[in-house]
Amino acid sequence: MFSEIKNSLKDLYLSDPRPWLIGFSGGKDSTMVASLIFEVLLEIPRDQRIKPISVLCTDTRVEIPAIVEMIEGTLAKMQKCSSSEGLGLDVNLLRPPPEQSFWVNIIGRGYPPPNRVFRWCTQRLKIDPVTAFVERTMKGGKWSEAILHLGARRSESAERARNLGNRETKNNLRRHVDMPNVWINNPIEYVSTEEVWAYLLQRPNPWGGDNRQLYRVYSNASGGECPLVVDESTPSCGNSRFGCWTCTVVERDKASEGLLESGDERMEHLIDFRNTLIEFRNPENGWRDTRRMNGAEADGPLTIKGRRELLKRLLLLQEETGMELVSDEELLLIQKIWKTARDPDDGRGVARIIKKIKGIHMLDLKEVSRLRELQEEVAQEKGICPDTLRRLLAKVEEYSESHKAMGLPDDLLNILKDAANDATQVPQEV
Repeated sequence: MFSEIKNSLKDLYLSDPRPWLIGFSGGKDSTMVASLIFEVLLEIPRDQRIKPISVLCTDTRVEIPAIVEMIEGTLAKMQKCSSSEGLGLDVNLLRPPPEQSFWVNIIGRGYPPPNRVFRWCTQRLKIDPVTAFVERTMKGGKWSEAILHLGARRSESAERARNLGNRETKNNLRRHVDMPNVWINNPIEYVSTEEVWAYLLQRPNPWGGDNRQLYRVYSNASGGECPLVVDESTPSCGNSRFGCWTCTVVERDKASEGLLESGDERMEHLIDFRNTLIEFRNPENGWRDTRRMNGAEADGPLTIKGRRELLKRLLLLQEETGMELVSDEELLLIQKIWKTARDPDDGRGVARIIKKIKGIHMLDLKEVSRLRELQEEVAQEKGICPDTLRRLLAKVEEYSESHKAMGLPDDLLNILKDAANDATQVPQEV
């Protein structure tokens, strides 16, 4: 069976000129696909290895530490093997930009921690980085189409079998749902879990080393991985998975608990903080606004008070573990976003929290006195609250940094609606 899969991959490589993408999550299935492709490339004569190949792996910045360490080591070995053997393959560890990071969305924008109904993290942290890479690669006309190899298997779950069965194939390739220039190949679609482990444990990896560490991680983490998610039809993490230590979509994080039981002491503090996220998500605990951003009466974003408290606890967690959990760039972005929030921050809230927790000074983000005076003068002239004007200005500043205006009018209107809902902040002229 393995020989048949390799022969099929070799035929596709030699007969189809389209470049290849390899989706790699670090789990057993994507490791098997990558191993098969490496073996095929090593068997092809050097002078025929002319196809560009990119390995794509996503790091959400909140991955379980042990998984990150294992994946980074594997990717380094892959790149070294490709360079020494002339495979024409490059390795790409894709991350969401800081403005879309987990902490900027939760602590900055006040998004509630994800659940099964509002699973905003998948699109921003997993799908968007892959889409952005593919769009950048194809933008210059260098590639017109590409083939993406994934480790999806029918035997993983009934949902996975249904999704694979419902997609029309052309020469055993399926068109990507959101990127019409990308075709998906699932070389191990009909391979069972037992056969995957038989393949991985009975031979060394073509890039060096073996899969005993991977097997131990699975044993300790009680199950399967989060796959490389490339579109909304890809099943997200289930109850048996490893991926983000912050995941609040599942009821119990068996992976983190299993790693803690196996001796990874870092997970104790991370598990406790995950429970904190669940606490803050529950409206009954008082950390959520009673209005949504559009002014509708319903469970809304985290309040500024809640965001401040969550940042304090995150920075304390960072001190306890010695791990960098939130970057300086993210902290600066959080401060800027707080200035656009309902009950806006004065521009120094993050700096005060950092000073209290870490005893160090952060860049002073507070507007100079004269600018604040001008804002108050303009607000009085226009008949609106100074805080509302500052929120409007901060929102424009936020959009100006991305050089995009799409969505800005709606966000400004929502700020004005917020003001209109408060009798002391009725805008009369804008």
